[in-house]
Amino acid sequence: MQDIEILIPTFNEEKNLPITIKSLNENGFYNITVVDGKSKDNTVKVAKENNCKVLIDPKERMGFGYSVINGIISSTSEYICIFDADGSFDPTTIIKMKAMLEQNKLDFVFGSRYLGNNKSEDDTILTKFGNYFFSKLISLLFDFRTSDALFLFLFGKKECFLKLNLKETDFKICTEALIKARTNFKCEEIFSYEKKRIYGSTKVNRIKDGYLILSNIFSLWLKNK
Repeated sequence: MQDIEILIPTFNEEKNLPITIKSLNENGFYNITVVDGKSKDNTVKVAKENNCKVLIDPKERMGFGYSVINGIISSTSEYICIFDADGSFDPTTIIKMKAMLEQNKLDFVFGSRYLGNNKSEDDTILTKFGNYFFSKLISLLFDFRTSDALFLFLFGKKECFLKLNLKETDFKICTEALIKARTNFKCEEIFSYEKKRIYGSTKVNRIKDGYLILSNIFSLWLKNK
């Protein structure tokens, strides 16, 4: 499936990355690009040893969003899928995403942990409440409903990704991509079970990033009024 490029933003994921790459390879995905935010460990070495294309941010810790944007611009494939490095995403969902996109003539397919009242193995009380709050707020402010506002497991054609004109260089890109895609393109959600992160802890600062995401939602709402 060389027409699908898997984009994996990374920062210090040397333990998780080989497991993630192996799971992708086992499902037929070998066109993998690791976009690294100047990791301090052996993430880049591991990526190269596992035959991944590697892009490195020009400066230290430019942010998750910057890595996503860098990967999209640099992609040479027809389709792009944004995938996490921590082993929590289900690679079997990607095939279903492509089939749904083609059959329903969509621009994007969003993975959702909570579609159909499902749950995530990686949830805490705080993350579950935060996602519920942001999902309800977005549904209230914008003319669409979402079951999972903070899960950037996203599949679409490169040409559509470029049209999103993404700007946010940190975790705000999750809601920026969701709102811009759902208000301007034809999109659907698909359930994808999220497993618990294998090693390490999340890079998200739940208080700080939660505040930034909230401000981003209202900023996009004001622009759309």
